[in-house]
Amino acid sequence: MRNIAICDDEPLYRERLAQSVRAHGNGQAAQLQLFDSPAALLQAVHMHGYAPDIAVLDIQMDEMTGIELAKQLNAALPQCAIIFVSSFLGFATDVYEAEHTYFILKSELEQRIGTALQRALNRNVPPVLHYPVTQGYRSVSCAQVLCLERILRRTKLTLLGGITEWTALPPAELLDAEAAQQFIRCHQSFWVNCRAIVGMEHETFCLSDGTRVPISRSYRKNAREAFFRLLAGRTARLDVPEGAADGV
Repeated sequence: MRNIAICDDEPLYRERLAQSVRAHGNGQAAQLQLFDSPAALLQAVHMHGYAPDIAVLDIQMDEMTGIELAKQLNAALPQCAIIFVSSFLGFATDVYEAEHTYFILKSELEQRIGTALQRALNRNVPPVLHYPVTQGYRSVSCAQVLCLERILRRTKLTLLGGITEWTALPPAELLDAEAAQQFIRCHQSFWVNCRAIVGMEHETFCLSDGTRVPISRSYRKNAREAFFRLLAGRTARLDVPEGAADGV
């Protein structure tokens, strides 16, 4: 089920947006949550772990514009598709200050919202890890994660650039079905991002930043098989003639 946030500080417009989203969801099951201010939406995201798949934002609001709100959502939730709505065509160029999927004039809401929602749902978004940290919540693309290590009751995330973060979530809860496909469990305590592996030596995975991750005996067979499948996939891509992927 998709989570959709709606933020508009005008109660009547906010309810109208909700009705339009419900009516034009193309049969997609969705959980709507309505917010009367940018502050309320940001608090839900940062303090309560709310992570909508789509955010429908009015642009002209008193405390903060929808464009400024979108910039903060872009940073906190890179997987969230933004749909802007406004009564004023003059904002049509300003929306490019933030990553977004669609801009709709409120006078054309009924004609445009279905297309906007479908485009948002069809976005090709890389898997993201969403987890609680010491102060609030954080989302990071799986592509930025080198490996996960479970230490006592906390999980250490080693990220690109030598950054490390900690969360109480165990990897089994941190990795949803899509994200789990990008990781190899090679030890009771370690999960390695397939994309980060550059080699395997003895009982160790070598990662792109020089990190070496142990492969334990109990996970050796599955880890080796996963590595050789990965290697075969990389070789197959290298063997594709130039232009073949484009049908040339």
